[in-house]
Amino acid sequence: MGTLEERGLKLKLTGDDRQLTASFQPGRITDEIDLELLQAELTKQFPDLFVLEQILPEVIKKIRNGLAFDLVVAEKRDGEARVTIEANQMAAHLSISPPYGGAPVTLEKARSVIDQAGVVFGLDNEAVEWAIKTGQASNVLVASGRQPVHGVDGRVESLVPVMKERRPQLDEHGMADYRNLGEVLVVHVGEVLVRRIPATTGEPGETVLGQEIPATPGKEVAFAPNLSGVAPAESDPNILVAAISGQPVLVTNGVIVEPTYGADQVNLSTGNITFDGTVNVRGDVHAGMSIRATGDIYIAGTVEASSEEPTLEAGGDIVVKGGVIGCVDTGEIKHDISHIHCKGSFTARFIQNTRVFAEDSIFIDDTSMQSNLIAANRIIVGNETSIGKGRLVGGSARAALLVKAKVIGSEAMMNTVVEAGFDPQMQEQLRNLVAELGEWAKKMAEMEKVLAFAKQNPGKISAESLQRVEKTHLDAQTHMTVLSEEIETQNKKLLLSEDGQVIVEKKIYEGVEVIVGGVRNKIIAERGPGVFHLRENELVYDDLPR
Repeated sequence: MGTLEERGLKLKLTGDDRQLTASFQPGRITDEIDLELLQAELTKQFPDLFVLEQILPEVIKKIRNGLAFDLVVAEKRDGEARVTIEANQMAAHLSISPPYGGAPVTLEKARSVIDQAGVVFGLDNEAVEWAIKTGQASNVLVASGRQPVHGVDGRVESLVPVMKERRPQLDEHGMADYRNLGEVLVVHVGEVLVRRIPATTGEPGETVLGQEIPATPGKEVAFAPNLSGVAPAESDPNILVAAISGQPVLVTNGVIVEPTYGADQVNLSTGNITFDGTVNVRGDVHAGMSIRATGDIYIAGTVEASSEEPTLEAGGDIVVKGGVIGCVDTGEIKHDISHIHCKGSFTARFIQNTRVFAEDSIFIDDTSMQSNLIAANRIIVGNETSIGKGRLVGGSARAALLVKAKVIGSEAMMNTVVEAGFDPQMQEQLRNLVAELGEWAKKMAEMEKVLAFAKQNPGKISAESLQRVEKTHLDAQTHMTVLSEEIETQNKKLLLSEDGQVIVEKKIYEGVEVIVGGVRNKIIAERGPGVFHLRENELVYDDLPR
């Protein structure tokens, strides 16, 4: 077997040794020259050259057909540096190809290629040097952009750690605990209550090509309008202090101080109480008496039935550390029952023959006996410490999300109804909130038009008028923020109400009627711990998870 040249194929370097030419003259024996042999000879004789693999099949074809040719089949190549930049211009990568008989890529060459690609920010010199030292690298990250740091929204933070909150709060399970059995917190004139933290503008980012990426500034927050009982601090308008003595209550984007009215007890000597603020009764509310307050009502003792309706009415929470005792029907004489209505939550140790409507939740520590309870969120009878208690006996308990008790019903099969997924007011409240949000959005759009006109036409609007417009615009923004939060909470409650549950922690007796999402089930035999819920539109009772 002869050499390639003996078979008519001659390999020769050009004068500058940068290219290898293959020449062929017909007439020699060529059958034994194939692609594999040609590749092997090129690698053996010229290991430093870059073989032009795409040319070799054409060489073999011409040899087989007996055609003369003179083709370049290999060449010297210098090492190459290539820079690729991601589409978002936030990263640049360097690839290094090794040399084939030529010069390797130098650090200066790599930097020149990087400069030509326009990379001016975030260069990692150590990564470039590492890629050069390896002599061969693929997509080495050599430059990174800087993401913008977006501004943080303004917020209002409490400076009183134990301050009560009165604003929408609901976790993903609807189980945020509103229970509060503490004493009434009282602040005095001048005490610091909350601080407004202004929004931050953020820090712009930059691409590897040096283009600035603007940061989104945080949304400013203004104190809610018409906050009662508070005033800006003289030294800092971002701080609110108490303007009166009373109970501080956190609200969305602010705080109010409700006046407090204290009484040892409520009886014929005090008369019925109607008060714009919080009422704190250190003893009992006697039979026939009523309390109405725009804030909270705290009662250290018990509440007896009243002929007034409601017995207790509050714009916030109602806490009765004792219990509420309503009517007793003796057949000939039917005593009055107690009526309770609050916009927040209702908490008591026990209730008997009482009607309670809470626009938030109802918490009974011990027993609910022959009472009618309605709550927009949850009704919970019994707590972690109420061993052997937590009984819901007789009457009804209806809540949008959850009714939970340790024991429901009685051996005497007292008529008891529990219902979850029930809130006739929820949809109407949501519609009203959305409508109000729309009105404020219109007002805000009108103010934005005026502000845009003022910017384009300096001096056309007086400074005083412009200041009023800016204030109205900020007020509209604040109202929209508050309403959006309330709408989000309401929507979450609607979704949660679709998965309403009745939880029995110990026992449910025969005769109890359970309703979830409108599906009814009459208990025909005593059952142990479990949870009623809907599954494929059927009411099922599953064991409680251990």
